[in-house]
Amino acid sequence: MKHLMILLLAGAAALAGSARGIVLPAGIEARFLQKVTNPQKRVIRYSGTVLMDRGNRFKWSYTEPTRKEVCSDGKRVIVVDHDLEQVSFYRMDKGFDLGAVLKRARHYKGRLYTAKYQGRTYTLEVDDRGLVDQIAYRDDMDNVVNIHFRRIKPLAKPPSPDRMRCPYPKDYDVIGG
Repeated sequence: MKHLMILLLAGAAALAGSARGIVLPAGIEARFLQKVTNPQKRVIRYSGTVLMDRGNRFKWSYTEPTRKEVCSDGKRVIVVDHDLEQVSFYRMDKGFDLGAVLKRARHYKGRLYTAKYQGRTYTLEVDDRGLVDQIAYRDDMDNVVNIHFRRIKPLAKPPSPDRMRCPYPKDYDVIGG
């Protein structure tokens, strides 16, 4: 679950804006590629789409290597795992403080920024528009996580709640709630 919460934090950082050249739209829609490399150099690659607003609401839709959705309304996280036919509900234990991340983001060089937040260092790279298109960090299990956003579409207004939902079949097993 910690890995999931860090992923969510990373996604929210993609929206992060500041006077230091990182743009903050009302929301974003993008494709993502995520690469996780463990200490033994084994690599797992994930891909899909993400939809986020400026706050804590998001929807990550994984398409590879498995089909899964991860959604949040800012207070709880819902994980819909279609391979397992299972839905899990989690309370967000640590609230994400976007302002705290922004205050800590410092220009490193070129398009790179670094931010230290909750004991972790994040490296952020921005595109020509100032939108974060890549995030890298080391998680609690010493994995190196790199998320690359592609086809980033900044949104003028936050996505509707309907677009942020994680629907699931009624016959899926439900954990938590």
